[in-house]
Amino acid sequence: MRSAEAGYKGECYVDNFLKQVNFPKHSAILKNLHFQLHENNYVQLDTLILTKKYIAILEIKNIRGKISFQKNPDQLIREVDGVTTPFKCPEQQLKRQVKNLQTLLQTLKITLPIKSFIVLAYSKTHVVLPPQYTKIVMGCDLFNHIDDYNQLPDTISTVKFQQLLNYLISQSRDFIPKPLAQTYPLSVSHIKTGLFCPNCAIKLKDRTKCPNCKIPKLLMQKQAIEDWFYLVKDTISNRECVYFLELKDKYAASYLLKKLDLQPMNHYKSRYYVMQKSKASKRDHL
Repeated sequence: MRSAEAGYKGECYVDNFLKQVNFPKHSAILKNLHFQLHENNYVQLDTLILTKKYIAILEIKNIRGKISFQKNPDQLIREVDGVTTPFKCPEQQLKRQVKNLQTLLQTLKITLPIKSFIVLAYSKTHVVLPPQYTKIVMGCDLFNHIDDYNQLPDTISTVKFQQLLNYLISQSRDFIPKPLAQTYPLSVSHIKTGLFCPNCAIKLKDRTKCPNCKIPKLLMQKQAIEDWFYLVKDTISNRECVYFLELKDKYAASYLLKKLDLQPMNHYKSRYYVMQKSKASKRDHL
């Protein structure tokens, strides 16, 4: 959670510098794109800039301390207070993203230059050894690099630009991470059951809303089901719902699961529910 929060803060900080850029008329900044390229190949992009002149992929990192882009094997090595920690290599990650985007453009028969950066959100990061093939920039310097690209001539028509933009938005889905129990030694018995207020954390019993915060019961039930998906497993059955929310019977669980925005799978006794992979909607069109 700390890592995710740091990454989000870094992206928000870099967004402030992107807002200072004078983009061409037909441009869009797409955030958190996640779409399927092939059957077992998904593309996930933090920030993508689309214009008629170029596409730019920004791999934004919020890292403190000293960092080195090590080769053979490719790793990012961070040193903070004398402690060294290895990470996956952002350069290799960016290369995969560029290759996947090239494949997509070829499929759509669109020719557009692809630019890519590793962006360090804050200048507090000390780069000891830079990446060998990828441009790495500080967030505060991003304006100059993007502005240079904005001087390039148009490569595609307005129709092609709109076609690509519509495709990326329509194909993108919310990214649903693996439940923590699939990564860490976590079992259902480690998790408190019942309904808890997300603000004051009191356990709700036989009430239609929190007595302190006035948050309605249905909202808490929805958040509790989301907790199940993020913590335990990516499916939930009627029986599991009764147990996790401490409902009175299977009929109450069935009513709730049908009322929430979930996707039912199978029929009758073998039925279970999964989260809907809704289309991504928040986009910044310039």
